Amino acid sequence: MAANPPGWLSTLARWLGRAHPAALPVPDGRTFILWEPSSRSHGEVLPGYADYLLDLGYRVVVLVTPARLDEGLFDRFRHPDLSLVPMASRKVRRLLGSGYAAPAAGLMITTAGKLTDDGDYRQAAQDLLGSGAPGRVLQVVHDARPAIAAGKWAPSFITLRDLEDPDHPSAVVNPHRFGTVAATGRNARTVFLMVGAARAKRRNQNLVYDALEALLARGITDFELRLVGKKDKAAIPSALRDHVVKLGRVSFSDLYREVETCDFLLTAFQPDNPLHDFYRTTGTSGAFQLSYGFAKPCVVEQSFIRGTALCDRNAVVYSGDAGMVRALETCARMSEADYETMQTALQDAAERLWLSSRDRLERLVNG
Repeated sequence: MAANPPGWLSTLARWLGRAHPAALPVPDGRTFILWEPSSRSHGEVLPGYADYLLDLGYRVVVLVTPARLDEGLFDRFRHPDLSLVPMASRKVRRLLGSGYAAPAAGLMITTAGKLTDDGDYRQAAQDLLGSGAPGRVLQVVHDARPAIAAGKWAPSFITLRDLEDPDHPSAVVNPHRFGTVAATGRNARTVFLMVGAARAKRRNQNLVYDALEALLARGITDFELRLVGKKDKAAIPSALRDHVVKLGRVSFSDLYREVETCDFLLTAFQPDNPLHDFYRTTGTSGAFQLSYGFAKPCVVEQSFIRGTALCDRNAVVYSGDAGMVRALETCARMSEADYETMQTALQDAAERLWLSSRDRLERLVNG
C-alpha cells in the first residue's frame, strides 16, 4: 500500500465515527474513487460507472451526497468490493485536497462541469488535487459546450454518447446498469413513463397531451401516462384525467420501480426547438440510460437517436411532432410478441454498448 499522504489521516480521524460517513476506506493501488460533485443531479450514473470499474478488477469507493444514498441510488446494487461513502461535496473537496486519493489507482469525477464554469476542467481538477492526485484522473462531461467554447476540450474526457464531432473526439463510456433488474413484459394497459421535469419548455408537455387526446379520438383508451419530476401548475386536460398521473419527484427506489413496471419511456424532443438541441448534440437524455438498463423501449424523435445505441429496431422512432400520434398508436397496438422482439433487440444493443464502453474505460485507465 502506498504511504499515506500528509494531511488526510487527520481529516479521516475527524470524520470517523460520525453519522456520515461511518467509515472512510483507505485507498490503495487497487482502488478507484468515484465522486459525484453535483448535489442535485447526475447521481444515476454512479452505479453504472462502479459496475465498469468493479468488472475491471478495482475496489470502488463512491463519494456522494448523503441524500442520493438515502433515496436508494444503490438499492439494486451490491458488491463486496464496493464502498458507499455519504459525504457532502464541500467535505469531499477538502478530503481530496488533503491528498486522500493519492494512493489510489484513479479518481473519476462524474460531473466535471461542477468543478468550474470556465470549461477548463483539467486545470480545475489539478487545482483541487494539488500534489495529491492519484495515478489517473478521469472526468465525465455531460455538456461539451463550455469546454469546447473555451478551447479546453480533451479527447480523454468521457461522454455518455458519441458527439459526432471529429474536431472534439471523446471516450464514450455509457453507464446504464443499475443493479438487479426484473425482466418485465408488456402490461395489459399500456403504460407510458416520462422522466424529468414535467414542464412544457423542457419536455413539451402540451405536445404529449395533444397526442394522447388524438389517441382517444381514434378509439384507443387503454393507456396511462405517468409523469416523474417536478410538478408544474398546469392542469391535466379533462379528457385525460383518467389517463395521466403526476407523480412529482420520487426517490431512486421508486423511480426504478416505475421504470421496471412501465412499457415505454416517452420523450418529447423537438428538432426545431432550441431548448432541445442539447439532447442531440453535446449531451444526452437520462431516459436513454434507463431504457438500456431496464430494457424499456423509448418513444423518440429520429433526430435524437444519432450518436446513441437506439434505432428503429429497439425503439419507437418517429419523425417530427406530427409523427408522435402514430408512434403512440404503434405502442398501444403493439403485440406481446413484437414487444418482446423489441426488448430483445434493446438488450442486445445495451450489451454491445456496455462492452465497448468497458473497453474504452480500460484504455483510459491503463493510459
